[in-house]
Amino acid sequence: MAWVVAGILALLFMTLELFHVTARMSRWALAGSMILLMGLFPVAGAVPHLYARLVTDQLTAQELVLGTTLGLTSVLATDTNPLSSTLLMITTIGGIVAVSANNWLVLFLGIETINVGIYGLMGQYSRTRIGDEALLKFFLLGTIFTACEVAGIGLIGGVQGSLQILRSETGHPSLIFGLSVVLAALLFKMGSFPFHLWAPDTYEGTPWATTTIIATLPKIVAGTVLIRLVAHGTFAGLPHESTMWDTVALGTMIVGALGAWRQQRLKRMLAYAAISQIGFVLMPLSEGHPNAALIYLVTYILISLAMLTAAQALSGPTDPRRLDLVGALHTKNRWAAVALILSLAGFGGFPFTLGMVAKLYSVEAVMKGPPIVWLGSLLVTGFTFLYYFRWIYPLFAPGSRELPQRPIFSITMTSQVAAWLIVILGIWTYPMTWLTENWRR
Repeated sequence: MAWVVAGILALLFMTLELFHVTARMSRWALAGSMILLMGLFPVAGAVPHLYARLVTDQLTAQELVLGTTLGLTSVLATDTNPLSSTLLMITTIGGIVAVSANNWLVLFLGIETINVGIYGLMGQYSRTRIGDEALLKFFLLGTIFTACEVAGIGLIGGVQGSLQILRSETGHPSLIFGLSVVLAALLFKMGSFPFHLWAPDTYEGTPWATTTIIATLPKIVAGTVLIRLVAHGTFAGLPHESTMWDTVALGTMIVGALGAWRQQRLKRMLAYAAISQIGFVLMPLSEGHPNAALIYLVTYILISLAMLTAAQALSGPTDPRRLDLVGALHTKNRWAAVALILSLAGFGGFPFTLGMVAKLYSVEAVMKGPPIVWLGSLLVTGFTFLYYFRWIYPLFAPGSRELPQRPIFSITMTSQVAAWLIVILGIWTYPMTWLTENWRR
């Protein structure tokens, strides 16, 4: 029933485009749809041979995707075309299909449905040269990795004799190549090293609402799929799998941290900061700890939502430099500044934040592995304190700045709720512990 309702809702949103529906009404309808589906999917039956539920006692991977979209409904502007809600709905449907797929072809269809929605969201707001450049770069690179994904799935199916997602135990060259290019496509969606170059330009060239969607929804999907595949042993046929994960994770952390240090504009800094955080998601996979990876993935999504909505509330449509934020804590929009401070502290792993808890899980998971990995992650964490402090200090500094015109209430409220959750879950960690102990593949 959940799958049927999801399909009907997607068709309903596309049908509403034929009528005069306001953006506000469309946004509320999208939020209601997410709440409805979140109630239906925990009791949904699996479709044989095509879908396999990720089950905990009370949580499914579909819930993670739907919950992320529910938070994202607040960033959609109320004075623009309601097509944004339809595109976000399409992206969400692709996401729940992808995280549920037990078949390579269905997984591909889910990921490509996400791409359709993201391309539409980027194109809808593309009004400048830099926006067109960001869309073109993301589209061309996405097309290349889509072709790689198709080729990889064909090779995997040819060797295994089936398109079911199976544990790989053979070292057949074609299977190794197929798994490698599929893995590359998923790492591209995550914005991971060495496939991260699209992220800074894409973040900078899109409005805050689209940036927030790109930074969260595709990554919760790709990250959950990666965790599932690793837990299932899908990449076990790759030679030196553990070393590969260590290299990718460490490279992602280092490249993201060094890139963020050099940035003067907020969006590009956040893009590189996100790249560095993805490294902490991938790091536990080298030692076969999908639970720790899931904890950090959920943490990343929550902190990203708080950070990007707070930044949007503070800066309006602009992409501010560091000194443009001087004195923000002393303005009427001080609560958005507080949310930005808490989210930056969370990404840095400051004490009493959820970011610190997630980092502890991630580092603890690899303590039995090569020392260079966990030691490198600690050094990167220490280095990130420097550039996060560089962005936090101007908010406290005395000064005055012009406020953006009429910050949207829903954006400010979302930043506040997410920011205080970062602190609450950093002090009271039981919900995250429960999530770790009850995760099933």
